[in-house]
Amino acid sequence: MEKQTETTPLDLRSAAWASLTDGYGGAEKIPALLQDLRRSDAEALDDLYGHICHQGSIYPASVAAFPHLVSLAATLTSPDLRAGVLSLAASIHESAGFDKELKASPYAAAFNAAVPAALVMATADLRQVEDTVSGIYLLKAAASFAGFAGVAQVLGGFANEEFCLACPACGVELYVWPVAQGLSVAAEDPVFTPTAKTLLVIAGPADNSPHLAAFAWLQAQTDALPLLDDIAFRLPFLFGSACCAGCGHAFSLMDALLNDAVD
Repeated sequence: MEKQTETTPLDLRSAAWASLTDGYGGAEKIPALLQDLRRSDAEALDDLYGHICHQGSIYPASVAAFPHLVSLAATLTSPDLRAGVLSLAASIHESAGFDKELKASPYAAAFNAAVPAALVMATADLRQVEDTVSGIYLLKAAASFAGFAGVAQVLGGFANEEFCLACPACGVELYVWPVAQGLSVAAEDPVFTPTAKTLLVIAGPADNSPHLAAFAWLQAQTDALPLLDDIAFRLPFLFGSACCAGCGHAFSLMDALLNDAVD
């Protein structure tokens, strides 16, 4: 298939959908699901997750569907459904297989052309959000569209109130939890071992951190939203320096979380 250079999305009436693959095989069902979603069918959103972002994996149909998700999100009147659609679009954008799929896709130009509109919507909706969890997921989506896809993956830990990773040195499972002082690290799950040894994370980022731009962007977003005051307070620690509660190894928390997300 010759690679398209135009930014027009693949027509939903095109027979080309049947030649694309999704999480279940052929992608011939995708156009109908997108049309159902445009009619505010929430079940269609759940079905689309399975088809085009199954457990974080994406497919050729995911790239083709992305600009349709962005355009239909703009038509939805339900804030929750719109946030869900933008979150699905962001999940595609931040998938570990994204670069490979985009490079191979004849619909890459249409995908890239839709990203700025997705960012505008996500940041605008973030200003209107009324609950913290929705705010976290919209912040996550906006960060992905703003070019910080790896960091966006990590932000989901704020919704779970826990970040999990393997120590870069000894490999032990570490649990990073919010505490009054910021974030703490334990080598045992605090849910089952409340008396587990914990070490406080030192706030960052360091002056030579490769994540300064991401931190500054996130700080600007959260500082403008009282609803996300708690996230704004903990961001410096997420970009800070941690020590393994098992072996004592010191490491960049964000670097380790990003490496764990890739693995």
